[in-house]
Amino acid sequence: MDAEAYRAQIYEIFTPPIEDVETRIDRGLELGTEYLDLSVGFFTRITAESQEILQAVGDHPLIQPGASCPLDEAYCRRTVELESPLAIQDANISSAVSETAVRTFDLGAYIGAKVSVDGVTHGTVCFADDDPRNRSFTDAEQFFVELIARLSGQALERQTYERQLTRREERLNEQEEIYRAVVDSNFDSVFRADTDGVFTYASESVRELLDYSPAGLVGQPITITYPDAEATDWAREKITQVLNGEPAEVRDFPLETKFGSIVYSDIRGVPIYDGSVPDSQRTPDDIVEIQLMVRDASDRRQREGMISVINRVLRHNVRNEMGIIRGYAELLADELSEENAERADLICAAATRLLNLSESAQQIEQNRDTSSELEPLDVVPLVERIASECELRYPDDSILVDAPETAVAKTLPRIETALFELVDNAAKHGGDPASVDVEIEETNRWIVVRVSDDGPGLPELERAMLVTGKETPLVHGQGLGLWLTYWLVTTVDGETEVLDADAGTAIEVRLPTPC
Repeated sequence: MDAEAYRAQIYEIFTPPIEDVETRIDRGLELGTEYLDLSVGFFTRITAESQEILQAVGDHPLIQPGASCPLDEAYCRRTVELESPLAIQDANISSAVSETAVRTFDLGAYIGAKVSVDGVTHGTVCFADDDPRNRSFTDAEQFFVELIARLSGQALERQTYERQLTRREERLNEQEEIYRAVVDSNFDSVFRADTDGVFTYASESVRELLDYSPAGLVGQPITITYPDAEATDWAREKITQVLNGEPAEVRDFPLETKFGSIVYSDIRGVPIYDGSVPDSQRTPDDIVEIQLMVRDASDRRQREGMISVINRVLRHNVRNEMGIIRGYAELLADELSEENAERADLICAAATRLLNLSESAQQIEQNRDTSSELEPLDVVPLVERIASECELRYPDDSILVDAPETAVAKTLPRIETALFELVDNAAKHGGDPASVDVEIEETNRWIVVRVSDDGPGLPELERAMLVTGKETPLVHGQGLGLWLTYWLVTTVDGETEVLDADAGTAIEVRLPTPC
């Protein structure tokens, strides 16, 4: 068989996919010893300090798989320094091999080529014999050895890449399974759709939400869940926003089930980008899908509807009855003597406050899904007015205000109702008579209003409610006013805190400053 035929066999051996890399190298070594008429063939791993035999053919006792030696004692030391094969007809008279290597291995003829993997030296492919060769190695023989080295390196590169790819796919599959498990166990339904608006994924919970099976939705246009043109236009606007790279949210969006009924839902949509594009370089052109998290809002919608009706009826009755009370109180204030007129003024002020509270509740309900447009407001005159009203209501109590000349917060006028509840509560439930201190201070971030009294302290239920805003059937009277304070302060981006006190109760309201 001539040189060309041997080269053709080498190409065939290393043409994937046939066998694993180790088997291909073994076959290449066997074919090489036959072609070169040498008794030993070996494949090495070279480091800066040593040579390790990974694979070998032949009976040389020191050249067997697993054997190693210092690199200075190896014939391959010079081989890895060269870009072309090292061919030695007689090692005994060659300067390319150290005397130590010759004494150790006692090889006469040697030819080897460097193996590179991803541009880094990996080792060598070598052939040798105990006796010197009676002729020098030809160019064809040197090319043959170099060809085995090059094809071995390429095979190792493919093997490394395939292993990395396999590990990556395993990790992706594991992450996908974890994702599916989390999604399928979640109350929410999750959908994915491509940029053309076709479902590519639906979580198992879609069965309960829309009566479809997940497989039944995949491949369908998302418009299949829109009940009418208005919903379609609404959805198109939000999806366009997501495809522009911005998350979108919508409340009470109607969805049509498989059997034609309507389910109201809260939906959040986010873009999914091509994973190969770095975060810092992503643009809307790199969006490949959109993901939709959908929650059934039917129960909440029904509950809020009932509450809204009750609130409207209650406010209507409060406005009518308080209007009557305030009207007669104003008449009495004009007709009665000084002391009784002051009492009528108290009735009028209380009625006015309840009317204002009713209006505030209406505004809060109407704007519960939007942030109020807060405005600068000096709370000092507001607190002084509250203190004066409470002094009239509780003439035996001591109500002291310690405040700077001005303290401007970013808030809304309805905060007066919240602060009045605190001061009034302190006056009613403090000592007998009560001593109430109202302090106002300004920090870089907050206007702080601190109300403290000398009473028995705040009960645990009311303390927890004021901190968390959770109102229960056990919270009434005193607690209801504090519950109202919590929610009014919250609606103007403020905070409430019950402070630790040696005696009595101390409650702090923090309102943001305009800066």
